[in-house]
Amino acid sequence: MEPLRTIQGPHRSYDERLTMEAWENLLSGKEISPAPLCDLIVRSWDRCRSSNVNPSLSHTPELVTADDFVRLGQQHRELIEASAPFTEPVRNLLSETNSILILSDPTGHILKADGDPATLVAALEVGLIPGGDWQEQSIGTNAIGTALAAGEPVQVHGAEHFCAGIKRWSCSATVVRDPFNGEILGGVDISGLAKAFNPYWLGLAMTLAGSIEERLARRNVERRCRLIEAGLRRFSNTPPEGLIFFDRKGNLVRSDAHAARALAAMEVDLKINSRVNAFNEEFPETARMKLPEWIRPEWLEPIIDGGEKVGTALVLPAPSGRGSQLRYSSGVILSKLEQAPRDCFEQILCASPSLGRVVEKARELAEVDLPALLLGETGVGKEVFAEAIHKSGRRRQGPFIPLNCGGMPREILASELFGYVEGAFSGARRSGMVGRIEAANKGTLFLDEIGEIPLDMQPYLLRVLEEGKVYPLGDNKPRRVDFRLIAATNKDLRTETTAGRFRLDLFYRVSVGLLRIPPLRERRGDIPFLVERFNSQVAERHDRSMKEFEPEVMAAFAEYSWPGNVRELRNLVESLVVLMGRRNTVTMADLPPEFLSSIGAGQPTTTGSEAVLTKLEGAERDAVKTTIYACRGNLTQAAEKLGIAKSTLYQKIKEYGLAQEVTNARVGRPTETARLS
Repeated sequence: MEPLRTIQGPHRSYDERLTMEAWENLLSGKEISPAPLCDLIVRSWDRCRSSNVNPSLSHTPELVTADDFVRLGQQHRELIEASAPFTEPVRNLLSETNSILILSDPTGHILKADGDPATLVAALEVGLIPGGDWQEQSIGTNAIGTALAAGEPVQVHGAEHFCAGIKRWSCSATVVRDPFNGEILGGVDISGLAKAFNPYWLGLAMTLAGSIEERLARRNVERRCRLIEAGLRRFSNTPPEGLIFFDRKGNLVRSDAHAARALAAMEVDLKINSRVNAFNEEFPETARMKLPEWIRPEWLEPIIDGGEKVGTALVLPAPSGRGSQLRYSSGVILSKLEQAPRDCFEQILCASPSLGRVVEKARELAEVDLPALLLGETGVGKEVFAEAIHKSGRRRQGPFIPLNCGGMPREILASELFGYVEGAFSGARRSGMVGRIEAANKGTLFLDEIGEIPLDMQPYLLRVLEEGKVYPLGDNKPRRVDFRLIAATNKDLRTETTAGRFRLDLFYRVSVGLLRIPPLRERRGDIPFLVERFNSQVAERHDRSMKEFEPEVMAAFAEYSWPGNVRELRNLVESLVVLMGRRNTVTMADLPPEFLSSIGAGQPTTTGSEAVLTKLEGAERDAVKTTIYACRGNLTQAAEKLGIAKSTLYQKIKEYGLAQEVTNARVGRPTETARLS
């Protein structure tokens, strides 16, 4: 049979008489009349004709049995639970518009139906009820089956249905996709009798599907983090060299570098979110596939958390042998191991468990193309996390565009964010300017301090996120944009929404993936590693030798509260490495007075001041100070001249509050006595 001809038109339109005429001509084998049929309907009619669908049907051919319906509910429990919070809020709206909300599985079987009672009764007549089979091959062109077949939003009205008995209905549907791999999980449909048609049904269905996908993404991230934490605890004492975690659906969640090299050696292409159906707990035992040939049963171990199986660990044995050929214990010869892909999170040092958990959750966020919100104090490294998420995600080949929304006048922020066209305002560039949103197309937009965006500007950002269109200032034509948003703030946005300074709908839109980065004072175990890294980086950048930090200095670092977090530590290390000249050891005396005073190391331990020192103590203080100046602040020489250990000298400097004197001696400032004379 020849495929149907598509009638091209400038816009989507509907004409009852012409559509019926085209359908009748189709059934009689005639050339269809030029009716205003859209491409989706034409392709669907063509599929129905090829599948020999009976055009006279007025009811779905059959309903699933009660037992099969129970199994469907169990198999798609996660989808049903994710949709539950959104059913109740729209029930009244559905009643007012004489429509019903339908949730289907990926094969077109209806899982739930709710809404206007009168419409639900009418739906019984055509089998538009739970258990009904509404795939195209069963009941012809309809929004549920056609959306699932096409994988995109569909509106089917009146005579556009293929089967005569359902032409008095109008329906609008779209698909729900797995946020991790894009697999179709089911469909959301708004249906009603054609006389009650509402053009907003399709928009409502798409909004509900988006909300369900966001809820699924949140729950999946939580479950995957739970799996990784439980798995890492299980293997914490004897970590294997090749470790891969699969979730309850059989999706690959995490693999280490050893596993990546081993898989490459076995010529197995297994990437993040690849699925091994043998591990899919949602399939009945009879439906699960056998293990792939390359996996041995003894390599598998269930991951249990709280008495519940949360996933499966695949422990690959370490290869033995050297050279271009490596051999596993099974005797299978493997080719030379390939270089594992670079881990963009390696730059984030995380010796502390608290930050380690955050890094693992960030890896999960990187795998899903959804908005993320990073919470943390100033200086904790939110932009470092944002860039690592971008470089590890699906948009890694696109641009990473950062913008700090704080401390910027409203007009400048608007032009930076949305861009503008020539003549948009006085002083605008003649050629206009591309905004950060448009510049981030196909990549990632990082908005730091998003809580600083003015309240009256927030709806415009929300509109961009929801519609994928941006209007530059002074332009009434939208520009299509496709980007991932990562936002960051040091504020409590929930408090801000309560206070009316941040829109609640925008908060929910940007916080699909939430990541809390702990301050440095809560992960003091990371400080030595950070100091080592900054020491090396600064020395290389400024052509200096790396410095040695004495134990007392590292102890002071551990005691300090670090209000500026990692940024403050980096700046302090940089100043110490750059300004110390040829000296190779950082001592307590090198630390800034304000730093020492904040930890109680820059003040005398006795109350009052020098006036309360005993004569002996005063003499000792003067001797120490005089020697420090005589040695130009070189504490090693000063300790030798005084005949005491250097550690004792540090103690005297702290006891008598001489830290500033050490600094003065090194830069050549005169003593108080010299100034008075």
